[in-house]
Amino acid sequence: MNKIRDEISYEQLCAGIESEARLLAGILRDVGPEEPVGTCPGWTTSHLMAHLFQAFTWAAGMVETRAKEFLPPHLFVAGGDEERWATHGGTWPEYVNDLIKVSFDEVAEFDGGEARARWVLAAADSLVVALRDAGPDGDVWNSVGADGTRFWASWGALETMVHRADTELLLGRAPDALRLRSDLSVESVQLWLRMITAPGAEAFFGPRLAAMAGEGESLRFRATDVADVAEAEWLLLRTPEGPALAAEDDDRRAGTTVSGRAGDLLMLLKRRVPMKQAAVDITGDARLLEHWLANVMA
Repeated sequence: MNKIRDEISYEQLCAGIESEARLLAGILRDVGPEEPVGTCPGWTTSHLMAHLFQAFTWAAGMVETRAKEFLPPHLFVAGGDEERWATHGGTWPEYVNDLIKVSFDEVAEFDGGEARARWVLAAADSLVVALRDAGPDGDVWNSVGADGTRFWASWGALETMVHRADTELLLGRAPDALRLRSDLSVESVQLWLRMITAPGAEAFFGPRLAAMAGEGESLRFRATDVADVAEAEWLLLRTPEGPALAAEDDDRRAGTTVSGRAGDLLMLLKRRVPMKQAAVDITGDARLLEHWLANVMA
């Protein structure tokens, strides 16, 4: 358990970004720019498109430059004035939301959904080109401190698939009809848990993450739609220093166990589907999971 799985190849991750981005673009062509995105409170489809464009552009820039340290997104986004953003002073979520507004004018200038979709898709393709040019062993900064360019390929797949799900849910599709690939979902669940438990994670997940400190309370997440379930489960501990992934040989009984298809676990962990509506099996103390979901930014 908690084994870092890398059975999905780097090229499969790049191809996953491409395929998910095309599914996403197909939906964006048919929705207006001011549709509320219920799974991203306060956002419209304009917010979502601007965010995706900026996220892909930032990741591509990090990979293309082989950045050896954190470089903030505004350095790669047109209109991201350095003097203004260097003194922003807000949390990471506040910074991201404010930076999105920089690209609003671009979204407004596009004539119709087709042009907006092409804009987002071109940014996704720029990330894939950068990843393929760099190769799987490129040395690039990332928030988990390991994996280099593979991190960014995995992150790109996670970002694209989750936001594609946002648009599907916006259209009223049921969570069990989201067509979430098992292999990409396992990779995404794993990456998400690694990001949350990485040193310095609070800088990216906001002050509420501090509430995840504890005295050893534990949650196990188990993906049931893989050949070897024992190779697709993760044990999370609430330590006095904050949330942590348990050692691979830690076989303690978890206070709460959440089991389900990898895609359903992902939608729960990313708070796209409420706990009581998620297609997962929860055993043990459900309050631990409720506390987790209330304090980990999605």
